[in-house]
Amino acid sequence: MVFFRNKDDGQEQWKEKYFRLLEDQEKTEKQYKANEDLLCKTIVRFALAVKGLNRQLDPHLNRIRNLLKNGLQSQLLQKELTAFSSALIMLEDDGANHPLDSTLLFEFLGKLYPQWPDQFEDIQQRYQNRQFANNQALYMALLELIDQDKSANSIDLALDFAEIDKKAINLQLMRLLESIDIPTQFAEKSAQLKHRLNENQSLGPIFDDTVALLLTIKKYMEAEQLEMAAFLSKLTEQLTELGIKAIGVNLANESSAKKRNLLDRTVSDQLVDLQTQSANATQLEPLKQLINSRLQTISQQIQAHNQLEQQEREKVDRELRVLSEKLKDMEAESGELRERLDQAQHRATRDPLTGLANRLAFEERIDLEIARYRRTLQAFSLIVWDVDFFKAINDTYGHKSGDKALVAIAKLLSKHCRQSDFVARFGGEEFVMLLPDTDAQAALSVAEKLRAIVGNSGFVANGNRLAITISGGISQFAANDTQETIFDRADKGLYQAKQNGRNRCIVA
Repeated sequence: MVFFRNKDDGQEQWKEKYFRLLEDQEKTEKQYKANEDLLCKTIVRFALAVKGLNRQLDPHLNRIRNLLKNGLQSQLLQKELTAFSSALIMLEDDGANHPLDSTLLFEFLGKLYPQWPDQFEDIQQRYQNRQFANNQALYMALLELIDQDKSANSIDLALDFAEIDKKAINLQLMRLLESIDIPTQFAEKSAQLKHRLNENQSLGPIFDDTVALLLTIKKYMEAEQLEMAAFLSKLTEQLTELGIKAIGVNLANESSAKKRNLLDRTVSDQLVDLQTQSANATQLEPLKQLINSRLQTISQQIQAHNQLEQQEREKVDRELRVLSEKLKDMEAESGELRERLDQAQHRATRDPLTGLANRLAFEERIDLEIARYRRTLQAFSLIVWDVDFFKAINDTYGHKSGDKALVAIAKLLSKHCRQSDFVARFGGEEFVMLLPDTDAQAALSVAEKLRAIVGNSGFVANGNRLAITISGGISQFAANDTQETIFDRADKGLYQAKQNGRNRCIVA
């Protein structure tokens, strides 16, 4: 009876060790799963942080996010990270963009600097043949030629524009300054150039200053882009390293599982053999020796397995700690990147004067509305606003008063439009509004309300309270419309409203 009690005690000790081992292994697996989930979430956040920075990268980022929804799939993820790294390397401008129509530019330069017709023709031909890496290279070639004779900058253009429409060039320069994204630090210089254009000053110095400003902005944006590309490259290397380490952790876990299964089978075999020997035993002492020998073997196997398991667990813990530290560092860097991207996005899509969305944001939003219409067939309308007699305000009270009027109108339109409506400054004294789920007649009702509010508000210019009115053209999106056709139709309605006496809205 004493022998069987010792036998039960040995089995209980073995079971306790075995179950403790299983419990430790389950904890390790849970910890690994938690870290894997954290890794996946972090990489997804990085992908979202850099989304929209470059259209060539977005498809790779989308595929990485989709892969991570199902956990770490080592081979597929490694393949996509390699493709992502290759795409980063190809971010540099390859000069494949189609050159813009440069006829007006070279016609203007030919009249301003008539002593270099052959040189301008050669540069224009090289530009059209895409021999310049980018527009900055074109500008530098022109500046090198123009700098040969500084005295040419003082020519009075009024004597040389018999064949060129000076007003058209003035308008083109103004539209150029209105359409491009001006970083905050260059906004004041841009405003000064617009003021000089509105004052109809000599175009020669204005043109030179405009080119100089554009080159400065170009260099600034290229430096910012290079800095961002370097950050993305570093981020990709870190993601690749994390992926490799995660694969190593996964392989270690798989190896541990295999060894645990092998131990389980070995112990089971020992127990089965022990039961067989016990059933066939005829003498007590040999059976006792056999049981002690088998229990000792099982104990040694469990101890050896525990030692290997402990070593592998410590190795995995070290790798997980390294991963955790890297994740913290990358989260801090991604937060900085997110903030910078938010600031860049805000600068790119906001009008610095009025704080409204700008033309770029409008074009993106109307594309979304058109796509929504294609899916749902829900009507939406466009209103194009223009400030009446705005030039007279600038000429009489100065451009600061004109800017003040634009800010006042922007606030009124933004404050009194519906929550679902989208308001943007299109350029100059023009504003645009998108009205979702609104047909033309309902849009006309909204427009008349806003027109009356603006007309009854007025603003103060140089101590004088002035009344100000706006006119609007309205168009409802049709099935065969595009962004251009609906805008052209609304613009025609605006023109008709101006012709009919201003301070009114017309559906076109």
